[in-house]
Amino acid sequence: MIWTPGREDRVDGMPTAGEWRRLSVVPEKREVFGCDLYFREGWADVLSVFGGDATGVLDGLAMLVVKPDAVAGRRLGPIMEYLADNGFVPVATTRFGYTRHSMREVWRYDWHIYTVDRLQLCTFWYLTNDVLVFLARDVRPVPGLPATVRLCDLKGVGDPARRQPHHLRTKLNPPNRMLNFVHVGDEPADIVRELAIFLDRPERLRFLEDLRAHLGEDRTAQARAEIAALEADCPAHDLDLAAALSRLAPLAGEAAAARLRDVAASGPRISWDELAELVPFEKADRWDVIVTASFVVHDERPVPHALLPPVSPEAWTAR
Repeated sequence: MIWTPGREDRVDGMPTAGEWRRLSVVPEKREVFGCDLYFREGWADVLSVFGGDATGVLDGLAMLVVKPDAVAGRRLGPIMEYLADNGFVPVATTRFGYTRHSMREVWRYDWHIYTVDRLQLCTFWYLTNDVLVFLARDVRPVPGLPATVRLCDLKGVGDPARRQPHHLRTKLNPPNRMLNFVHVGDEPADIVRELAIFLDRPERLRFLEDLRAHLGEDRTAQARAEIAALEADCPAHDLDLAAALSRLAPLAGEAAAARLRDVAASGPRISWDELAELVPFEKADRWDVIVTASFVVHDERPVPHALLPPVSPEAWTAR
């Protein structure tokens, strides 16, 4: 039997039509996720742990994932403060590491705009150190608005020109639009899918069981302990371009450093392979390379349209 969106009976554990309405407001996403391997596996596990309460539990949770640059740049403390200031209480936290494949799967429907050069940079960057995923309970809920949609709106977009002073990314002061520190699940459906990408099934089930056992608690202390352990394993970095180029100059030569300064200041951007010719990666500090690359490597290409429509809080509250 082939599953089709809107069927009220379950086929292979898929959401009913009523559950889909609480997981996503985007019809195209519901159709795509109905065939998505990670969503299907993730939903089966969420159902096995929470049963008929699954959509209600997801509705009250926001998912925030820090990126490797947030760890090196020591932004995790400010992230915790922002969550608390905006009515989000951590209830589950776990550590994981991206792989070449998982990073592409999480942003399968977004990274089509990236150049091959930026994909090479992302592979180098995202595999540098472990990260954390937080699930946080919304203690200031907005009627009709899932917690993760509210937090995603507060996060702010990648383009600094379109951010507001109250946005999380504004508060974190990223060095550029590429190193932007955090990812937030767009909708409850994205929480389901992305947990299945981040965590293998045994670890995912343990995480979900732990969440169920402590759903009503404030587990800020546990989250801060996870942060401390992760930061102990990852040296801090200033994420500053000028400082990075000053450290690279003795290794690459002043002419190469001057070339990179010119590219960063006025372009045009260069390829990943050209950067590798200018900078001896094997001798350089990895984060100096990442920071420099984020300013000089070809980053985006023109594409005709988004693969999935964007999600807006208004689309949820207007229903």
